[in-house]
Amino acid sequence: MPLVRFNVADWLGPSYLQAMTQTDASRPNPGAAAPNLGDPAVTIDLARSEQDARAAVAVLAHVWSRADGGEPLPPELAWAFAHSGNYVALARRDGRVVGAAIGFRGDDGQAPLLHSHITGVLPGWQGHGVGYQLKQHQRAWAIAHGLDRVTWTFDPLVARNCYFNVVKLGAALTHYYVDFYGPMDDGINTGDETDRCLVTWRTASARAAEAAAGVFTATDLHAARAGGAVDVLRRDAAGGPQVQLDGAADVRLVQVPTDVIELRRRDPELAREWRLALREVLVAAFADGLEVVGVTHDGWYVVGPHPA
Repeated sequence: MPLVRFNVADWLGPSYLQAMTQTDASRPNPGAAAPNLGDPAVTIDLARSEQDARAAVAVLAHVWSRADGGEPLPPELAWAFAHSGNYVALARRDGRVVGAAIGFRGDDGQAPLLHSHITGVLPGWQGHGVGYQLKQHQRAWAIAHGLDRVTWTFDPLVARNCYFNVVKLGAALTHYYVDFYGPMDDGINTGDETDRCLVTWRTASARAAEAAAGVFTATDLHAARAGGAVDVLRRDAAGGPQVQLDGAADVRLVQVPTDVIELRRRDPELAREWRLALREVLVAAFADGLEVVGVTHDGWYVVGPHPA
C-alpha cells in the first residue's frame, strides 16, 4: 500500500530542539504546532520504592477516574509488579510525577512478551510527547530484557489513540476482543461496551525503530484506492456508519468518528452504531489474517497484510 515516511525533525524545522529547551520549564507549551518527540526536561525512571509505586497509581487514578473514586489497581500490586522485575515507570518534570506506565511479563503461546496494562499522562501534559517518551522507555526496557513484543489493548473507536499506536510508535492492531473488560465505570467507558483491539509492537521491527528515531509512516488514501484498496466502513450522509464488506480485498479502508468520546456524550445511540459497525468489519478483517497497519490524521484506518 502507498506509505510515506517523514522525519518529525524536518517537519518541525531545524529550530525545534532549540525551541523545546527554551520553553517555560514550569508548564508544557500550549502553542506547540505539531506532535513532538517529548520534552527533554522530562525524565523516565523505574519505580524503586513503594512510594514510587503509589505515586504512579495516583497519576493513573487521576487520568482514569472512577465514579466511586477507586484506583485502577491497588498501589501495593503496582509495587509487587516492580519489586518482582516487571515494568512500572514514572515520568517526572521538575520533580513532579506527570505520567506513569505499568506492565508485566506474559506469554501468549508464541513467545514471552511485555504486556503494557495501563499508561496515563496528566491532562495538562497530554499532547506534549510525555506518552511517547514513556512508550519508548518501555520499548527499550523490553529489548533490554530480551522481549521482542510489547502488547496492550485500547478502544479502536478512539482515532487519536490509534494514530499514536500505529504511526507514532510503529505498532499494528492484530486482534479484536468483544466487550473485553465487561462493564466499566471509569468515566470514560461508562455506558459503553468495552471492545478492545490488541496492539502488537514488534520492538525490533524497522517501523518501530524508525518511529523511535522520529521517522513516521503516513498513508496516502488516494494512492491506496488507486492501488485497489476498498472502503469497507465509511460515514454516510447522516453521519452514521455505512458498512460495505469485501472479503476479497487485500487492503481495506475503515473510517471512524474523529472524536467518539464527544459523540458518546452527544448521541450515545449513534456511538453504539459505530461500535457495532467497526466490530463487524475488524473482526472479519482479523479473521482473514489482516492487521491495521496505517492510520490517517482524519480517522481512516488501513487494514492490510502484516508489513514485511
